[in-house]
Amino acid sequence: MKAINNIQIGSTMIQRYLSLAACALFATGGALAQDADDRTRVIKTKRVHITINEVTGENDTTITQEVTVEKDGLDALQYATLNEDSIEAVIEEAMESAERALEEAEVEMEHAMKELEEGEKSDRKSPRKTKVVETSMWVFEWGLNNWISDGNTLDLPEDYSDLTLNKSSNNFHLGIIQQGVNLYKGKLRLVYGAGIEYNTYKFKKPVTISRDVKPLEYSLDENIDYRQNKLVSQYATIPLMLNYKSNPNKEDKSFKLSAGVQFGYLIGAHQKQKWGRGKEKEKKKVKGDYGFEDYRMGYVAQFGYGDFVLFGKYYPTPTFKSGRGPEVNTASVGLVITPF
Repeated sequence: MKAINNIQIGSTMIQRYLSLAACALFATGGALAQDADDRTRVIKTKRVHITINEVTGENDTTITQEVTVEKDGLDALQYATLNEDSIEAVIEEAMESAERALEEAEVEMEHAMKELEEGEKSDRKSPRKTKVVETSMWVFEWGLNNWISDGNTLDLPEDYSDLTLNKSSNNFHLGIIQQGVNLYKGKLRLVYGAGIEYNTYKFKKPVTISRDVKPLEYSLDENIDYRQNKLVSQYATIPLMLNYKSNPNKEDKSFKLSAGVQFGYLIGAHQKQKWGRGKEKEKKKVKGDYGFEDYRMGYVAQFGYGDFVLFGKYYPTPTFKSGRGPEVNTASVGLVITPF
């Protein structure tokens, strides 16, 4: 907005206008024209036109000034004819137009800021769009496992009492890929995938199991102090679970619960032993059958809050084939290191 300062017009000011106009004429390339009877003179500059008429020996002066008003983004040129009686009114009108334009701009700014704030609040409150299928890679689970005998006890049958496990026997499951199919608003999903599970059975006693022998046979060597003595089964797995999340938009503030089954197929087994100290360290790894069931099915449950999720597994399928080893089942509990 281009505004005009308050101007008071009098005879003295007219003289000043004339003087300034005369200077502007030479400085800006203005022009002076005079008619035939020398009674009318016109002085022109870029923005001010002054016409002087001699009437009955007195000067009747008319000043024409170009006034530019910007409104609604457009430039409008208005030409106001100013004289001693009307110039103050024209200036006041220009100032009022400027004030109105400023007020309108302030109102528009307030509306824009309000819309921006409402948009930010809407973005914060708007829920994340739920995917139909979610995929995750490398889901890790680690825990402890043990054998459960008839009567839900950790005590093995007398014939296999030497195979009692120590407390550090562990379970490790690597979920290579898992997918979740949305069933209800992202809160309820069907989860499936593929992975590999290792069950490690560490013996308290210095037991060496004979591979591929029916039934299972083992020997004790009390003269060897094993630093590590374990039997390991390796299964390819397919989990199938229902998964519930109380707040799917905020994983770190969500209660999580999963339950289902896990199918496994035996892909390997071995016994690994380490003994000795210093330069006399020795180790031995023997792959074999060891009588593990080829196929097994287990119950799986997971529960937790945020990234802290626990799991529990129980395999009703016997750990060993019939007549190949003790009649036991495997159970595991632990932590889901990278929850899905």
